[in-house]
Amino acid sequence: MILAMHSSPQPEGNLERMVNVVAQASGLEHEIIRLAEMEIAPCTGCVRCARSKRCVQQDDMAPMYQKLESARGLIVGGVNYNGRFNSIAHIFLERLFPLYHQKPALRGLPVAVVAVGGEEPERAGMDMMVYLKEIWMCSPVGMVLFKSDTPPCFSCGLGPDCPVGMPALHWPKGEFQAFTCVRNKMFQRFEDNPDAVAGCERLGKSLRMSVQEGFPRPRSGGGFYLPFS
Repeated sequence: MILAMHSSPQPEGNLERMVNVVAQASGLEHEIIRLAEMEIAPCTGCVRCARSKRCVQQDDMAPMYQKLESARGLIVGGVNYNGRFNSIAHIFLERLFPLYHQKPALRGLPVAVVAVGGEEPERAGMDMMVYLKEIWMCSPVGMVLFKSDTPPCFSCGLGPDCPVGMPALHWPKGEFQAFTCVRNKMFQRFEDNPDAVAGCERLGKSLRMSVQEGFPRPRSGGGFYLPFS
């Protein structure tokens, strides 16, 4: 069983659909976990988990520890909020601390990372990758990214009326002057980008290879797919 979790609060959004494609492409039995639907409190730093390897906080993270200890691999998806992976993902990664003590449960566990964002998904992706590798000792197999070019202000309702929205600040003057309203076609879908689709499929196959055959990472990459080394 592999665990495929993501931190997007948008059900069926680009991130969830990409995580699904990666999981399905792995050909392995998997469980999809929506972290945004779980009640997970931040780590308090009490370190009372050292002996029991379980957090003393009784929230939705409690049943996750046994699942994580039994998992053969992980898919972790995060979304870029303000240049970093969002707080939902961060709190989840913090709460992996009980599995670290004595004999780290996640050491060497193959992990695939998926990151999306209106801009710079690679920053969120690399942050998660480094966190998982250097803190929890997972074995990264690769990362797939999708930059949607869809600013969050497309959903706020102000559209071209906001002088500090991303279109106003970053679009060429002529393009912004022609921006009169938000249209459905402005919301990008990763399925319409062949590189993003191929990257998800390849990442899933690489995860399967790492789980079944023990390769620490894929031998090469391409497109949106970034092997980690």
